[in-house]
Amino acid sequence: MLQKITGPCFRNMVKYGLSNLEKYCELVNDLNVFPVPDGDTGTNMVMTIKNALPALDTASDALSKVAQSFASATVFGARGNSGVIVSQFFKGLADGFTMEDADPVEFSRAIDNGYQYAYAAVAKPVEGTILTVIKDGAAAIKDKLSQITAIDEAVSAFISQAKISLENTPNLLPILKKAGVIDSGGAGLVYFFEGIALFLNGEPLPSTQYAPTENAHYVDYSAFNRYSNFEYGYCTEAILQLTVDEAEFRYDDFCRRLQKLGDSIVTSYESDKIKLHIHSHTPEKVLAFCHRYGEFLALKIENMSVQHTQTTQKKYLCSKNQEDGVFALVAVAPNGLLQAMLSDMGADVVILSAEAPSSQDFIEAFEHLSAKEILVFPNSSNSIMSAEQAGNLYDKAHVTVINCRSIAECYSAMAVIEFGESDVQAVVDIVNETISNIYQVAITRATKNTRFGAQNIVKDEYFSLAGKDVLMTGSSFETVSLDTVKIVAQDKDCSVINLFYGKNISESRAEKLAEQIRDVCDAEVCLIATQDDIYDLIASFE
Repeated sequence: MLQKITGPCFRNMVKYGLSNLEKYCELVNDLNVFPVPDGDTGTNMVMTIKNALPALDTASDALSKVAQSFASATVFGARGNSGVIVSQFFKGLADGFTMEDADPVEFSRAIDNGYQYAYAAVAKPVEGTILTVIKDGAAAIKDKLSQITAIDEAVSAFISQAKISLENTPNLLPILKKAGVIDSGGAGLVYFFEGIALFLNGEPLPSTQYAPTENAHYVDYSAFNRYSNFEYGYCTEAILQLTVDEAEFRYDDFCRRLQKLGDSIVTSYESDKIKLHIHSHTPEKVLAFCHRYGEFLALKIENMSVQHTQTTQKKYLCSKNQEDGVFALVAVAPNGLLQAMLSDMGADVVILSAEAPSSQDFIEAFEHLSAKEILVFPNSSNSIMSAEQAGNLYDKAHVTVINCRSIAECYSAMAVIEFGESDVQAVVDIVNETISNIYQVAITRATKNTRFGAQNIVKDEYFSLAGKDVLMTGSSFETVSLDTVKIVAQDKDCSVINLFYGKNISESRAEKLAEQIRDVCDAEVCLIATQDDIYDLIASFE
């Protein structure tokens, strides 16, 4: 039984907790209220903690030093709302660990401190979320403190009550009960502490089954279409196990014939295996040729045109026309198409991020600017808290985070900005007013069968979603989209309808839908391509 937490012990607790959370990351992501493939709570929690792991390796073994170093790294690397809450929990925990090592009483105080920091991070705390699970787990340790003699007993008390609290989240948050799921952030927290318990019980490190995609490896395929010039060909690498008789194979002849199929050829012949590298516009011919002689033990083919484009894409797209104005704009875009669009509309820096950007990502974007006032368009409800945390950490300019939760809202808000305006508050006011007057609905295809309240949604069926309400379901994208837009347009008496269509909808299909909407709605209808791979259509009404 562990009597005290030391610095090295804290390192292992975090590593075990992270490994267990990674193991169940997809399960956490799948705890969606709606059957939409956009769950990223688990990913954001994992990346927030994982990116801070190097900070654990401090020169000191004192608990206070290790915990503070790790907490600071999680704050800067926090991604998404769940990541920000977790980072603040660790910050509170670290501020509670002011000693060389901590006994159960000091551990209890630190956990209690962590829950208070987590609550303080949220402007309007909502019960039935990860906050409630943290609070109830902390209270359980405090209530049983007189009976607790070791750290593992304290962690066990936390987990037991946290599980009960997690199962109760649907009773506290109606949207969870309506969807029949528990809170995803709370589930992630429980998995993390169960990993800690494995360490304290002497169990082996959990094997992970999930590795979140880092932005550095993100490929924006929206940069390509049928008209793209694929000039660079393919890089093909293979290890070929020869199966023909040795007498039938001539290595020199093999290499000579290979030269007719491509260039940049590098081969090595060891025993009965050949390692091969070749650049070719016809990799299928390379494979067919090699297959005459044996079987592939390993094979990799990469499009070099994609590689070239990927290296030229910028995480931070900075406007070439950036001026020393009173204010500057920072926006977030999930792909290159939207990054270019927002830049063209006037954003000074656009962050390319398929996932929720970290607080550090926002800070690095701010560093590209000289303005003393920065307006941030997070363009996702899951990026607002990390943007706000970045604003609080940044001291070279005053940062205002706009409550902008979608590309649709950003598009309309940026269209009304007077970029020469010297009154920043006036700009913020008109942006907020514009966003408040926007009503939007999303149409997508269900990824699974589900029941939301009294509404049954069948897998692969299209449904329209407005906020937390399912408006309509059906087997046809066009029917669901047209009927939804007609109903909303009549109810909202709008003058402008913007249709943001995703990657699964062709331009001709979107144009046909727009014409049908123009025929039945007395409003200006605009089409904007997004390459969104989750929502087939987002319609905003002004």
